Amino acid sequence: MAGPVRIACFGDSLTEGYGLHSDEALPAVLERLLGEGGVPARCLNFGVSGDTAGDGLARIRQVLAARPDAAVVAFGANDCFMGEPVETVRATLAAIIETLRARAIPVLLAGISATLAQDDEYRDAFETIFPSLAEQYGLDLFPDILAPYFGNSDLTLLDGLHPSAAGVEAMARAMLPRVERLARSVEG
Repeated sequence: MAGPVRIACFGDSLTEGYGLHSDEALPAVLERLLGEGGVPARCLNFGVSGDTAGDGLARIRQVLAARPDAAVVAFGANDCFMGEPVETVRATLAAIIETLRARAIPVLLAGISATLAQDDEYRDAFETIFPSLAEQYGLDLFPDILAPYFGNSDLTLLDGLHPSAAGVEAMARAMLPRVERLARSVEG
């Protein structure tokens, strides 16, 4: 393969780098860490604050137009926060995955815990979305994008929800083995 692997990081504010400089956002940090590990990659930032999975599906053409070699799909936080129906979220994420796979773009799915859900029944149903999609489509799954930083005031912005630069670093380091595997699958 000529040149670095192009990875579309496709998600919401957690991908975009809400409240941070562009070089502190998840795609930039993943790109740096991959490079340090000897994996030449260009991580493209397709994160938009406030986006739900439905918003992501509505703008997937932008991602496809960039001609990525692989994609990290990281939606769900806003869907959960807004209490979107679980089946709708699942179907929309499935449509995103199928659209990428139809273009032979390998996907790493980033799950999210329903930490902010008020209803236990909703939380339990929501948290099945990501493992079930990963199983259905044979995808590698990063189980919970919040886990590396959420609840640690040293790793969050003042809102207590979004990661600080240190929180993004923790998130990227936790995701790195799977993102590296994704990049190497394209290289190979």
